[in-house]
Amino acid sequence: MMIKFLVISVALLLAACEALLDETGCPDAFKKRCHCGMAFSIYDSFKEKKFTVNCTNTGFTSAEMLTFLPEHTEVLIFTGNTIETLPANILDNFKEYENLETIDMSNNHIRFVQGKTFHKVYNVRTLILNHNDMDITEEKARPRIFSNFENLERLHLTNAFTEKVNASEYLLNLEDIFYESDLECLKVLHLEQNEIWSIGNNEKVFCQLPDLEQLLLGDNRLKDLDFRIDCLPNLRYIDLERNMISRLSKPAMSKLDNFTKSNPKLQVKLSDNPFNCDCRAYDFYHWLKSTKVDVMQWEDFDCIDGYPQENVGLTFTEVHDLRCPESKTPNSVKKHVPDLGSSYQYSKESSEHIARHSSVTIGVLAFFLVFTTSMLLAVAYFQRKKMKGIIMPYWDFITRKIGYVGISNEETPQEVNV
Repeated sequence: MMIKFLVISVALLLAACEALLDETGCPDAFKKRCHCGMAFSIYDSFKEKKFTVNCTNTGFTSAEMLTFLPEHTEVLIFTGNTIETLPANILDNFKEYENLETIDMSNNHIRFVQGKTFHKVYNVRTLILNHNDMDITEEKARPRIFSNFENLERLHLTNAFTEKVNASEYLLNLEDIFYESDLECLKVLHLEQNEIWSIGNNEKVFCQLPDLEQLLLGDNRLKDLDFRIDCLPNLRYIDLERNMISRLSKPAMSKLDNFTKSNPKLQVKLSDNPFNCDCRAYDFYHWLKSTKVDVMQWEDFDCIDGYPQENVGLTFTEVHDLRCPESKTPNSVKKHVPDLGSSYQYSKESSEHIARHSSVTIGVLAFFLVFTTSMLLAVAYFQRKKMKGIIMPYWDFITRKIGYVGISNEETPQEVNV
């Protein structure tokens, strides 16, 4: 009975505090730094006014005032502050927040989000955590940080993670977070600007998002499409623009072709990558012309590098000659690469020139090798006693048997008794 009385008392106290609104329309706990009221929402393209609590660049170093968030809030904008750790129960547990549909907590220097941070957010459709410094590899990070967002459709994690941790490490934790959070309604995932250079070691990272439609990975450092998409039956858009892709690999192209057999509406964006226009790009060129995948505006892709040199700066439709660089061996040059718009024969003169050049180089190197070996043997013979005194101590050291024992991810040498 006493516990029930205390709960009711706390609820009444919070309601009383909320009733005390200042001239900004917000409860006193917001210290007149925020604005509360009806406003057009940028998150739905200004279609209609919604009750918005806007705390942008307010200088808060604590999020405790959010426990006084009005219960009828539809859009919460809490950005440009300094909140290193989001506390547990950031919203009032005694309120339902049934109308809350958007939470934007961008640019708050957030490092840790606890597993119990968000409650009563089951109707939130959009969560934005862009431009923070989140470390999801630390013990403080909990895999259930998104578990109460039961109807979340759009998750924005652009430039959200710390650069102090290699992306290949935190992607493993991100898969655990997706698994534990059960984001079955998520349709759009933003992961731009996160210094992601490879996903290959964790290729199933997105398979925990069965309803995903749009995957945005632009402005990273990916060199290929090296993650699984066959587990995403509703996927229709992949953004890989402004990465480090010189050409797609055969497995990546095959992966996209196979996926398109069941989902012909797939679009892939590869604009502004450093494409290489030489003979190694032949399969990629041929695939672009023949695939049923909608590779958006591929005709306008620019050649950042290529051979012959005249290809550099051209668009894909302007390139009519793909050759191997002359530094390649003759065997690698023999594969002829046809023109995009016509067929032509490989330059025989170029092959013969490279073959002659290689023969001369091999002859010169062989001569110097024989000469140097002879000189070393002669010196060793005349100085054999002195050489023995120098070499034997090193030989004894090298021939000792060495084993390795891992200690805290570091390998420490340790002698092995035989």
